[in-house]
Amino acid sequence: MINKDNLKDLLFFLKFGEQANVLSNHFTQGDFYLKVDFNNSKIICPEALKVGREVTTNFSSPENFVVLECVHNLLEKGYKPEHIELEPKWILGHGASGGRADIFIKNQAEKLPLIIKCKTFGKEWKEMQATFKSQRQQKNLRRRPKTQKLAGC
Repeated sequence: MINKDNLKDLLFFLKFGEQANVLSNHFTQGDFYLKVDFNNSKIICPEALKVGREVTTNFSSPENFVVLECVHNLLEKGYKPEHIELEPKWILGHGASGGRADIFIKNQAEKLPLIIKCKTFGKEWKEMQATFKSQRQQKNLRRRPKTQKLAGC
């Protein structure tokens, strides 16, 4: 699992450079940087990348490092910072209930084609797998026919 103690190793593996305890990666296709400031325990995203809540851009949770790696990989694959949003909030239905995802990715038309939920390896990942398995089983139960033909009828 990625944590504060091994984060630099990951960033060096991802080809970040270091200067004054700030590691950064320059993306030439858009001329922007993704930085990690170890002096202030801060993740600094490109200006065009929208951050819904600052909680994702600090060292408070190992999940933030998973989000950082995911954002890096998206930028590396050519996604534009202006199409990425961290910790967005949305409202579902007519009520005030809603939720948050770790990363939204929009396309050129500002439509939402992708939602990413990041989890750390271990307990958090296993809990998410169990939740998805349960949801799939419930969905499959709802798809079954309401009446079943009995044998011999």
